[in-house]
Amino acid sequence: MNLHLPEYILGDIAATAAFGVLAIILVVFGYKVFDILTPKLSFDESIKSGNVAAAILIGSFILGLCYVVAHVVSAILGA
Repeated sequence: MNLHLPEYILGDIAATAAFGVLAIILVVFGYKVFDILTPKLSFDESIKSGNVAAAILIGSFILGLCYVVAHVVSAILGA
């Protein structure tokens, strides 16, 4: 089996990894900012105690944040 990969594939893989790490950092930063902006609510403690509503809220927030980060990264890459 012969693979015919383009010569720029290593650069694409490196860019994907770099933007993936950047996206993860931005999502964690966004969650931390959200946690700071809501000081009366302790989402970590609520989730550890079994509060499903808090888990759904944080999950939805993270998914929305990932959507925004993905579009920002896509706009930067010009895709």
